[in-house]
Amino acid sequence: MAEKYGISEEEYKLIQQQASTRAELRREFLKQRTNPWKHAAEAGYVFDPALQKFLSMKATSFQQFKPNRSNSLFAVCAIVPMFVFGYFIWNDRTTREQQIRSGELRYKDRMFKLA
Repeated sequence: MAEKYGISEEEYKLIQQQASTRAELRREFLKQRTNPWKHAAEAGYVFDPALQKFLSMKATSFQQFKPNRSNSLFAVCAIVPMFVFGYFIWNDRTTREQQIRSGELRYKDRMFKLA
């Protein structure tokens, strides 16, 4: 059967084993999920310890943060250019607004106008 799919016999056996494990886990999940005698404290879901660890990690990621060289490099390469670009945009807009209000920039010379 493995030669039909163009893979080796070991890979085919591994794929079959993974599929059977996945099916067994699915049967166990459905058994727990549809159990009519489960406790009311479980709130209608199957407790998954791996999912609970992941959610706890996401909730406490700020407390677990440790600054290091790569974090600093991220700040220099990603965050600082955004602030510099934002400063240039802000400076351009304020100078243009000042020119418009003082009358230095005529209406026909403006880049964005209504007419």
